[in-house]
Parts: sequence; structure tokens; C-alpha cells
Amino acid sequence: MKPHRNDDLNDDLHGRARRLIDMERVEGLAPADQRWLADHLAACETCAGRAAQTEAALRALRTVSVAVPGGLAASAQFVVRRRSEEMRAQHARNLALAIGCTLSWVFGVASAPLVWRVCAWLGATLDLPRVVWMLGFAGWWFVPVLAMGLVILWQRRRADRASIRDSTRAGWEGR
Repeated sequence: MKPHRNDDLNDDLHGRARRLIDMERVEGLAPADQRWLADHLAACETCAGRAAQTEAALRALRTVSVAVPGGLAASAQFVVRRRSEEMRAQHARNLALAIGCTLSWVFGVASAPLVWRVCAWLGATLDLPRVVWMLGFAGWWFVPVLAMGLVILWQRRRADRASIRDSTRAGWEGR
């Protein structure tokens, strides 16, 4: 193990002080860290100078006024409301889709014995091999999945077309 040099220890202390100076301004410090930092700043001119420079820079930034274009707040509110409505509508569609899938599987399980008998009857009536009518029974389970997949694809395409239309319209309106 490498022995600690005094410089390494000082670098660690100063690094910790720099991190705490920055953290104090952003998120606050725990009481123990505040005490340690105050003690360190009282003993270290370099770190005390950095803390003073940081405070001066923040004071200077607070005095700078930024001109905000008129209507910016209203425009931002409009965009946020619109996105919120889109998300609400998407949530409603997803909920309806989830309910539809659940009902589909519940009815599928409930109707399985009947579908099995119908497939067996068709297999016997049409003189189909057992594997063929069993595959027909298994295929019956994929009908709801395929239907829901088609609904999802349809919704995505519609949403993509709407977003392209909206972005094109926004691009032309900004000119």
C-alpha cells in the first residue's frame, strides 16, 4: 500500500471543500458538513477565497436581468397543456386496449372447451388429421392477439401522421 503524502491529504481536503462549497449553494449541507466547511474555510485562505468568489459570482448573476419575449409564458403554457392532453388521450387509449386484451383472454379461456369441441367436430367431419384441427384450435388463440396488434399498428400510424402534419404546420406557421 502506498503511504499517504501530506500533499495527497491536503488535495483531498481541498477537493472536499470545493465540493461542499458548490453543494451548499445548490442543495444545502448537513449540519456536520457545514461545521467542517466553516472550520476549513477559517483555516484555509485558498478555499475561503474560492467561497468568496463563488458568492460574488452568484450575486452578480442575480443582478443580471433577462428580457423575456412577450407571450413566451402563454406559449409555454399552451405547449404544456397540449402535451398533457395528448398524454391523457394516450393513457385512455392504452387503458381501453388493456381492457380489450383482458376481456379477449377471459372470453378465450371461457370459450376454450366449446372451441375445442367445434375444432374436433370439424376435424372429424372433414376427415382432417388430428394435428391439423389441433393447429386450428391453437390458431384460434392468436386471432385476438393479431387483432390487437393491428389496432396498435393502426393507432401508431395515425399518431405518426398527426405528428408529421403538426410539425409541418408548425414549420410553415413560423415563417
